[in-house]
Amino acid sequence: MNVAVAGLGWWGKQIIRSLAGTGKLKVLVAVDPMATEEARSFARDAGVELVADLAEALGRSDIDGVILATPHAVHEQQTLSAFEAGKHVFCEKPLAMTAAGAQRMVKAAARSGKVLGVGHERRFEPAIAELMRMVRAGELGRLLHLEANVSHDLFRKLDASNWRLDAKHAPAGMLTAVGIHVTDIFVALAGPAHRVQARSESLVMPAPVRDYTTATVAFASGAQATVSFLSVTPFHGRIAVFGDKGWAEVVSEGNVDQGLPTRLIHCSGTGLPRNERVFEATDAVLANFEAWADAVAGVRPYPFAAEELVDNIRLFEAIVQSCERGGDAVPLH
Repeated sequence: MNVAVAGLGWWGKQIIRSLAGTGKLKVLVAVDPMATEEARSFARDAGVELVADLAEALGRSDIDGVILATPHAVHEQQTLSAFEAGKHVFCEKPLAMTAAGAQRMVKAAARSGKVLGVGHERRFEPAIAELMRMVRAGELGRLLHLEANVSHDLFRKLDASNWRLDAKHAPAGMLTAVGIHVTDIFVALAGPAHRVQARSESLVMPAPVRDYTTATVAFASGAQATVSFLSVTPFHGRIAVFGDKGWAEVVSEGNVDQGLPTRLIHCSGTGLPRNERVFEATDAVLANFEAWADAVAGVRPYPFAAEELVDNIRLFEAIVQSCERGGDAVPLH
């Protein structure tokens, strides 16, 4: 499958490096309207043609799909343009800035008969995949509560002009960077949310950049969740799920691109020994891309339901709205 990668920032480069390890996808073109000399040098070294206009890549008959590693607020329009051009689309997270936008994207995918992939590689991490299997198999019993704190301080190194610090593209602090992965997992396990209360503040980094975002989520299933995401503290990664038959906790030692192991701790009863397993790092990013390529080839369906994609953005939108309203409860319809 021949693809174009739009966006040659840090993550776009990471994607191209990752895809060098597969025979299922080949990057022919990179798109960046404001490519730096470093980006141009990277493209040359990677053997990838560099163009300035996404429309040029979409008009090429030798391109089967496009991977969007672009600023978040342009995802929807770029995705719709790609589907209209007859291309498959892999869009980085967040899929869209609104639930209505996400709905338009999944409808366009269905209408065009093309596959919409999304950059939620955390589902492909072995420890997270095992956690999700345990919950779905009923090994923890009825799902009662989910919680997470996934934080890092990498954004403190960014120039103030970087779009990742711009509220237009990245509202509510770390929500679009790491939080959206957690909400994706929680929606997949607990179903759609129906009420949110959230806060986001600037205590260390200059406003309007947000240092932290916290949220309490009530799901239609009756389960509850609490989440926290900080952008000024050293890396911390913890996701825990509690049921009436036990709990399980995933503790990550580093970000997905750092190649560090992850621990899964499972408790099935008071007084019983806790089972701890260590999962060595795998290339979850590549696994997600290969799952998308397999779906395009008709090998197996892509493992994200359209309603999950929309429900996650609906939750994302509600968290942003609650933060903007100073923590007021926001119902989801």
